[in-house]
Amino acid sequence: MSNSTYARLAALLAVILCLAGCASEAPTSESVPSKTVPPTPCSAEHTLWLPDPGGGRLSASTLGSGTTAAVFLHETGRTGRCGWVAYARWLTSHNHVLAVLVDRCGNGESTCTTVPTGDAGIRAQTQPAIDWAVSHGATRIVLVGASGGGGDALEAAGVLKPVSALVDISGDGNDTGATDTTDASRDQIPTLFAVAPQDPYVSVPEVRQLFGLVPDHDKRCDLLTTQPAEHGWNLLTDPGSGAVTPFASTVADWIQGHYTGTSNCQVVAE
Repeated sequence: MSNSTYARLAALLAVILCLAGCASEAPTSESVPSKTVPPTPCSAEHTLWLPDPGGGRLSASTLGSGTTAAVFLHETGRTGRCGWVAYARWLTSHNHVLAVLVDRCGNGESTCTTVPTGDAGIRAQTQPAIDWAVSHGATRIVLVGASGGGGDALEAAGVLKPVSALVDISGDGNDTGATDTTDASRDQIPTLFAVAPQDPYVSVPEVRQLFGLVPDHDKRCDLLTTQPAEHGWNLLTDPGSGAVTPFASTVADWIQGHYTGTSNCQVVAE
């Protein structure tokens, strides 16, 4: 074997050893502390962890900016906070609003060591999102919930500070075992209810009852007849195309403090 052949073999061996050494030094998933890895993004929004007071963590997303913040509480189901992204993207692109989307315990990638019931439960799962928004310049907080998240938002409205207004879309119970009628009677902030007349999960009489129990102040109740059998965030964005509905603007107005109250649940053809 010639000297040049030996030289080539030596060079090749050196490259192989170098590659092996580099691979052994590359960080593995186990070597990265889990709390430094952001939660999986729903799309292009910013993702982060919020601390759960019990020692866990809540996966969250943020879009937009501004001194008004909308904290979105999601429906029950696999999509978690990601179901809000289409509306939150539209809202923040048309208005100077900070949107905070948070997964409650047991949803998305949120992990909670313990999950309290009642008011302690809603405080543990929602107050961190409010605190984050305030720490990033928000002076006005609006809770926006759909389905089970609507019931949670109604409960949170009477418990958490600071909260300026509430949007409850197809509110269908809550995750903490609280009583919706009790939550409605202690709600002291401007509140927008909305439901489709043929909603498969919550009836119009149930929504009318909650609306009637909310103390007299700025409050509104819309029966959305153009989507007679839709539920939750599907009243804001088309589930197929993601396009916003006319009701999206009503919610945006409420978030920004433009209130138009009603004395009863009104039929709205939008």
